[in-house]
Amino acid sequence: MQKFLIFVSEQWFLITVLAATVALLAWLENRRAGKSLSTHALTALVNRDNGVVIDLRDKVDFDAGHIVDAINVPFTKWQSQHTAGGKTDLQQYGDRPLVLVCKMGQQSSYVAKRIQSEEGPAVYRLAGGLMEWQGAQMPLVK
Repeated sequence: MQKFLIFVSEQWFLITVLAATVALLAWLENRRAGKSLSTHALTALVNRDNGVVIDLRDKVDFDAGHIVDAINVPFTKWQSQHTAGGKTDLQQYGDRPLVLVCKMGQQSSYVAKRIQSEEGPAVYRLAGGLMEWQGAQMPLVK
């Protein structure tokens, strides 16, 4: 540990550059994944623009509790449809804005990147996923 601290104190410039590079990379990846919404912004988008909430969790997790009027399209199902090159279940909603939700926001980021690269409808993702939704004490349907 002492050698590590000596290295950091002697190479502070390189450590700073590394930290800035990692932060920039994280910011760029987050930006490519589409706009993230807060829990209240999600509710406003659904009410104002007739957005569709797509829950990417497995059926078991979806049945345990989900956002009101959310549609379950499991990530594994979407991924197999997308890999096969055919139509995915998300394409049936046309130009309506899509709000992607998963447990913590990782799978929704992946799907949002792919949909945006194909010039699909407006895509949003719930920041923090369903964990954030529950943390804000928003209602779930079981």
